[in-house]
Amino acid sequence: MAVAVSNIDSAIIKYENFINNVLKESLRLHDQYLQKVNEEISELVQEKHTLKVITDEKLHPNGFKTKVDIGCNFFMEAFVPDTSKLLMHIGLKHYMEFTVSEANTYIDARIKVYEAKAEEIKKKIYTTKAHIKLMLFGVQQLLNAKNEGVC
Repeated sequence: MAVAVSNIDSAIIKYENFINNVLKESLRLHDQYLQKVNEEISELVQEKHTLKVITDEKLHPNGFKTKVDIGCNFFMEAFVPDTSKLLMHIGLKHYMEFTVSEANTYIDARIKVYEAKAEEIKKKIYTTKAHIKLMLFGVQQLLNAKNEGVC
């Protein structure tokens, strides 16, 4: 009987180590990645709002004035008379000229991609949480079996 109890104890320790070291770490990493993706989505939504404000001809019929950081917190005033076309950073230090509608389409497409990534990560998080619950249920079953065998 002592051999069976020690086998159950070692199995419980292995399961608890797996839960704490593997599953919870995986859950933490997925959560961090989800936070980064959500930050990217919020930045894109903010970018879309900024684009709408800058290109609104009702607010700026003759263009708009702005300050541009030219480096080391030195600013320069700029006047933009025409906002029908703009340069957007598309990644890897590359910029592309877009019309306003193309820029909106581009931002919407990027938002959809990041939302799909977020959904994929959420599914992984749900799966990992389910694995943790299942493993905890198994540990509880082993504890119950151990207690029934001892009594």
